[in-house]
Amino acid sequence: MTIQQERNRYLLAAAAALIFGLIYELFSHQVYSAAMLLAFLVPALGGALPLTLLRRAPRHARPGVLIRCLWASGIASLTVGCLFRGILEIYGSTNRLEALYWWSGALLCLAALGIWIIAKRQRSSAQKETSHIG
Repeated sequence: MTIQQERNRYLLAAAAALIFGLIYELFSHQVYSAAMLLAFLVPALGGALPLTLLRRAPRHARPGVLIRCLWASGIASLTVGCLFRGILEIYGSTNRLEALYWWSGALLCLAALGIWIIAKRQRSSAQKETSHIG
């Protein structure tokens, strides 16, 4: 899948989260939740924006499939967490399992960033070694 296709998926997810939030709050008897209304920002700013910026990067600097999958899973978890929190806020309830969305999303995104940084360092050290040999 190309970066453009992935970006479009994030934009579609952002639109779906926005539409879901608006429809859910339409039937919420004028009870609103910032988490519900702003849930669309997670895939928009956490997914579509970085991919838009990465399109300009050289191919060798772009993250691999594993990194992009981990990142997408983290963004999905954070988006669902926002929607879940919004549902709970509108309902007037709490749930301690809500933290699982935040922790799993954050850990998946941090794992993706960590693997990407390690891969970039290994690539640059391998390039330095080959330049010294030649």
